Amino acid sequence: MRTYNYMVFLFLAFGFNWYAAAENSLSNNPAINAQRIIALSPSLVEQLYAIGAGDRIVGTVDYADFPAEAKEILRVGSYRGIQIEKVLALNPDLVVAWKGGNKAADLEKLRSLGVNIYQSKAETISQISEELRELGRLTGLTTNAEKAIAELEQKYRSIKKKYANKLKTKVFYQLWDKPLTTVGPNSWIESLIKDCNGINLFSKASAPYPQVSVESVLVKNPQVIIIAHHSGGEGNDIINWNQWSEVQAVAAKHIYSLNGDLLHRFTPRALDGLEMLCERIDQARN
Repeated sequence: MRTYNYMVFLFLAFGFNWYAAAENSLSNNPAINAQRIIALSPSLVEQLYAIGAGDRIVGTVDYADFPAEAKEILRVGSYRGIQIEKVLALNPDLVVAWKGGNKAADLEKLRSLGVNIYQSKAETISQISEELRELGRLTGLTTNAEKAIAELEQKYRSIKKKYANKLKTKVFYQLWDKPLTTVGPNSWIESLIKDCNGINLFSKASAPYPQVSVESVLVKNPQVIIIAHHSGGEGNDIINWNQWSEVQAVAAKHIYSLNGDLLHRFTPRALDGLEMLCERIDQARN
């Protein structure tokens, strides 16, 4: 599916950081030991599996596809909206959601019907740890959550240390091709580029995910071009960068396609995406 609406959905569903955290209906509840959970984003599905609560998920949304077992979970909605009747029929004791992708009216309706809702607020890799800890509290799986957090934080420290003193390298990150969209200041992906000691070509843009022209990319002359693929698709590379041999990344053959699902979801797998991103940027230094 190659539409702009789909791109917007990917921004929202995979946790991009333009949304603000909303008030949770569980803020004063110490724990509920949730056994029947509905997860309203692919990222939250992965987080629940990471702490050993995957078998408690009774409903989710489109594009929740990791791990493989997640594909079998009943769908109760998508970025277009939640099917309230389906949610209620599943009798969940916890719904985990995120403000940026689920319709506020849908969540308010569920709250009014007495459904416990926890809303995701992770915007950085460090905040993934906080989210795993909170999900561990809500499911009674605190030990599992702390183990997952320890592994995530150890790997994150290791990656940052490896690239901390590397030569700064100019990166163009192609988030989408039509319209050509990249990452701007204070965005999730820019933070990953910085962790690799890269320089985001559009760090001074006026929006977190700006639309840009091909000409503006050529003028900035990136040393490496990263093209994100989404949800297993092999699209998002319709622009033939190889026709501009004067660009450093083209001349040196430093154009790479990476799995957007790894890079764009707020889950422990984001560290796998970060590792790949840093490796590609590092190749442009050699």
